[in-house]
Amino acid sequence: MNSLPPTRSSSRPSSQPPSCAPSQPPSRAPSMSSGVSGNKNITNGLSNSKKPTPQSSNSNSSTVTPSRPSKPTSVYSDSGSHKFNLKDLLASGPKINRRGSQRSVGSSHSDVGSDGGKGRARSTAGDSAVSFSQKYGVCQKVAVGKGATSVVRLAHKWDRTEEKLYAVKQFRARRKNETEKEYVKKLTAEFCISSTLHHPNIVETVDLIQDENQHWCEVMEFCPGGDLYAAIKKGGMSPSEVECCFKQILLGVEYLHSQGVAHRDIKPENLFFDNQGHLKIGDYGASTVYRLPWEATVHMSTGLCGSEPYIAPEQFLGKPYDARLVDIWACGIVYYCLHFQELPWRAAQPANDTLYSSYAQACANPSSTVSACPPTINNLSPRACRPLIRRMLEPEPKKRMTIEEVIGHTWVQGIEVCHEVKEPRHIHVSAKTTHTIHLGNGQ
Repeated sequence: MNSLPPTRSSSRPSSQPPSCAPSQPPSRAPSMSSGVSGNKNITNGLSNSKKPTPQSSNSNSSTVTPSRPSKPTSVYSDSGSHKFNLKDLLASGPKINRRGSQRSVGSSHSDVGSDGGKGRARSTAGDSAVSFSQKYGVCQKVAVGKGATSVVRLAHKWDRTEEKLYAVKQFRARRKNETEKEYVKKLTAEFCISSTLHHPNIVETVDLIQDENQHWCEVMEFCPGGDLYAAIKKGGMSPSEVECCFKQILLGVEYLHSQGVAHRDIKPENLFFDNQGHLKIGDYGASTVYRLPWEATVHMSTGLCGSEPYIAPEQFLGKPYDARLVDIWACGIVYYCLHFQELPWRAAQPANDTLYSSYAQACANPSSTVSACPPTINNLSPRACRPLIRRMLEPEPKKRMTIEEVIGHTWVQGIEVCHEVKEPRHIHVSAKTTHTIHLGNGQ
């Protein structure tokens, strides 16, 4: 098992829109240290932190720089009979760590009109004659997040009637070898999906607009509670908090799948708290539409998209796969991270990861004399979750549960979601924490 890292998103071209860019080099799953959304200061390992037990499970202001984990060594498992205990599992796996996602996304989605990058600001919402600052306020110079193709800044709108913060993703400038049309199509790929999604567990996308400097920006709701990665690294989450987070993720995925959308990059860094306890799924750069509203057929996806420790095994095979089941797999990994603050393995590739190889063999050849769940799963709590997580992390995709089956599971049905009851038994401390944000003079 491996301590939770910030993960690098990988992507390869896909037959479904939006397409994905070439995959990133594989990275060893990293160690996760306290931090917040965006660039964080990460220290490898958890030497000073106490490991959680199966009975207990353990957010965005300062800007820091993540450490870069080393690449995994390719090794082969010589036997599937290796026995694990909880101590071994906690000590031997990849560390959870944060690293900024690096992904370029292309798309065949519709584009926005072009005027050569000059003239009035263009927008997909409202009057293009209205400037960015008039609509969304002053955009701060300090970035709260960075990626290969964009930076995320805060926009602060204040007037006599309203004060509001927005998260603004500012995309890179057009490259010399790109036409304006090609460039805008790439920018609109994510927006065309995310702007149609409206659900309590989905980050709301507001607009795609040019600022006064003619930079294309995607405007989103700001989630002041930080991301789930920071909450996991901070530790101290109660079992009911962990379960509530997990169910909210599932509810968000259920909604996405009902709209014919698969996310393909579910991970703690892409899950955000508002200040009401809602956990929201964001970042749709790797998402795909697998079924249009008028279709009954599910279109298979291709391409390696997502972040390596959360990628389902079938994605590594280079064959078409059901993107819905990729999301189910990633949700199972996230629950494991919520519970242990660790990753179960670096990558679901038997030839390159002995931990996953042993798990896959245990799944393929269950012993009648031991628990039906492999050791990796058998240490999770509560006990009622084990059969569910085992089926979510089923190496054979045809045997993996669908989101409808997961939501319908007795254990999931019994989980309390804090914002759905008047007097919840828990609160999300990270969501209620006040994060200091300096908003002065656009600095």
